[in-house]
Amino acid sequence: MARESSFNPTAKNSKSSAAGLFQFLNSTRKNYGGSSVNWEDPYQQSLKGLQYIKDRYGNPVKALEHWDKKKWY
Repeated sequence: MARESSFNPTAKNSKSSAAGLFQFLNSTRKNYGGSSVNWEDPYQQSLKGLQYIKDRYGNPVKALEHWDKKKWY
């Protein structure tokens, strides 16, 4: 999270649709609740971000290990 958004819930990537704490792309947001989620709320962003980490990596430690090895999430 700090690597991309610097813990800023309003962070936006000028080169893609990535936004928020977890820098979800539009397609990822759609898969994690779409318009039914208040994506401006840092708490909601965190809940969905942690669910994404669980779904993709299993846990935050494995997500960090992936970053350390590949330098991307």
